[in-house]
Amino acid sequence: MRHSMLLAMLVSIPLMVVPAIAQFAVPSVGIEGGPAGGRAGVANAAAWSDAEFVFTGTLDRVDAGPVGMSMPPMRTYTLHFTLDKPLRGDLKPGAKVACSQILRQVNEPVFQNGKSYLVAANKPQDALSVIRLELAAADNVKSAELACGVPLGWQLNADKALSPWAALGAKAWPADAGALGAKLVCKTTGRPALFAGSKADLAVEKVPPKTEIQWTNPDGDGEYTVTVSNPTDQPLAVPALLRQGDKILWEESLVILCQDKTYLCPGASGISGKVESVTLKPGEKVSTVVNALRLNGPEWPGGDRIEFRFCLGEKSQTMSFYYMGRHHDAIRAALQNPK
Repeated sequence: MRHSMLLAMLVSIPLMVVPAIAQFAVPSVGIEGGPAGGRAGVANAAAWSDAEFVFTGTLDRVDAGPVGMSMPPMRTYTLHFTLDKPLRGDLKPGAKVACSQILRQVNEPVFQNGKSYLVAANKPQDALSVIRLELAAADNVKSAELACGVPLGWQLNADKALSPWAALGAKAWPADAGALGAKLVCKTTGRPALFAGSKADLAVEKVPPKTEIQWTNPDGDGEYTVTVSNPTDQPLAVPALLRQGDKILWEESLVILCQDKTYLCPGASGISGKVESVTLKPGEKVSTVVNALRLNGPEWPGGDRIEFRFCLGEKSQTMSFYYMGRHHDAIRAALQNPK
């Protein structure tokens, strides 16, 4: 059913909806005529640190889907794994995991059932989508583990970490704030590499537009509600979510990934004074609203989809946004130059 629906979309989808397909056509990793999962010939595979989910798993089977009539063809697959070792994300060992994969190449890739793979995947919709795939070996698993040892948006060169807030210089982290228990700190600013923790939940929802215009703003006007919650029955510290007194420093805690670049949350200006991490009561939720159209730097399409990935430590959620220039350009301009 799923593959037949995708085939229908590929051959008969109206022009206005075509951009929705593009979000799944990520750079992928099959080798033409060779084993899927090798690295040869791959120019733009994602880094392990860019993924929401990283794991090793045994490939149980591959379901081939429809082939798009492009050149090179767009080949679709569903890969079924038994998860061995999670490196990032909330998947559990032994779980059965299905991931979609799209490859743009002439020859069919050769997948090796029964072999262990190292997988990086994002979840832009309701299903995992592979962004990098390799046969698992000791060296690349070790590299992936190291890459997953820093929060999303951070860079790691050898054993030196660089945070997204490094551009703020001395404002990025107060000298007397300490490391808040982190094992790794930014080499430039001393800001600690803080994680959200496996028990905290991060959720992102679009805010409905004040005025809904057909074919123009189906995903709203750039506002998103970001919620961090404690689903447990015990108090839960969320190290990556900072506070001063009763004020949660959302702008200094969140980062946004867009078009392979990392952006500070709109409104971030640095920290002065001592900070602490938020501790949530059992069942407690805290939220803020972020307008992604305040970002300065992405290439804004005239009428197409753009993805925003909201990150807190190692947790993230990707939101696909339909940007219509004739409508959203004016909103962006007003946000950049408020009266």
